[in-house]
Amino acid sequence: MAPKGYGGKSGSRWAEENYSWIIVGSVLVMQTVSSGIGFYNMSVYIKTFSDLLSVSLAEVSVAASLFYLTGGIAGLYVAALMDRFPVRVLVFGGALLSSLALALMGLARSLLELYCLFSLFGVGSAGISIVVSTTLITRWFEGPDRSMALAVSSTGLSLGGFIWTPLTAYWINDLGALEAMWILAMLLLIIVLPIGFILKFPDLKKSQLISEPTDDQDLREDLSLEAAYRSRFYVLIVIAYIFIMCSQVGAIAHLYNRVDLVAGYDYAAQSIQALSVASILGRFFGGWLVNKISTSSFALGNLILQGLGLLLISLADSGAFSIFAALVFGLSVGNLLMTLPLWLAEVFPAGVYPKLFARANAFSVLGLAVGPFTIGALFDLTDGYHIPYLFALFVSLLAFFVMLAAVKQKPAISR
Repeated sequence: MAPKGYGGKSGSRWAEENYSWIIVGSVLVMQTVSSGIGFYNMSVYIKTFSDLLSVSLAEVSVAASLFYLTGGIAGLYVAALMDRFPVRVLVFGGALLSSLALALMGLARSLLELYCLFSLFGVGSAGISIVVSTTLITRWFEGPDRSMALAVSSTGLSLGGFIWTPLTAYWINDLGALEAMWILAMLLLIIVLPIGFILKFPDLKKSQLISEPTDDQDLREDLSLEAAYRSRFYVLIVIAYIFIMCSQVGAIAHLYNRVDLVAGYDYAAQSIQALSVASILGRFFGGWLVNKISTSSFALGNLILQGLGLLLISLADSGAFSIFAALVFGLSVGNLLMTLPLWLAEVFPAGVYPKLFARANAFSVLGLAVGPFTIGALFDLTDGYHIPYLFALFVSLLAFFVMLAAVKQKPAISR
């Protein structure tokens, strides 16, 4: 919880200066859990439930797509609810729903049951993942500190793959799906619920973000939000991120199975770890670099790097080469995830950021939903991963050219 006296007129100087970094640490841990058990574990879940239910990868990939789709839609409501309820309420609700879905997954005996549980998992994850996390950071930090705070806190997105994916793969192979999913459900609750008590927004009257808004202030915010939605920059950035998420998440969702077919279980788990480590290192370097160069150059450079990684994964024919390809691909993953919230926070007013980001995130979920299914369907069609990963590369190139068009548009709204 916040240090005693924080937020009052006599709040301690320590609390004023340091509680923001307590928020960063808490968000880092929460994202480590939510991304590891959700985002990165999808590659393990797809293989596990394909074997367990004796169905194709494409059919199981629909479950992953539903997870992303429902999570993105739920994120829109989470953004609206953050102005009405304490953030801990959303975190508690998200943790409980996610844990319930995970605990029941091991009992699923049909695709319909699996689809329903992954959809519930997606709704729960919206309360403990990126919409809540980035909104907290953008409200606690301004200026150059914001990019570094986002880089540090979003390290959890990559750290989750490094920690949770190998553990999950080991538990499933050693204990079975039922016991493994129960363990994940319990650990999520044990770790995330205490974090909920720590999380809060800064003193809104001091930050002047939402301090007793008048009717005129509400009207100005609504107009600002509407202008942002209509700006060419925002529309093009959202389209670019639909393509980015389609290629990136589709590739990540099938990476475990891709490497498992080439070199076996050990190399498959190591490839996910390699991707996660590279994402962490890349994000820390990116957090420094983005203050030295323009955000547009940073984003476009990382898209080129992502394309190279996808090409290498497509060509991989051994365990060692697969790990190298995952490292190259991973260097871009964290930075591209960090760039969207950072870019929106730079360009648009802080008061409308949560709704702007939530809508952008919801639209980008279209890519998240299509990516895993399309890669799985192409695998079933071509009986291999060479063509599917070349498809992901093509989609990534589309994202590059759309983003290039976006950066040439002067934003309609500026901070």
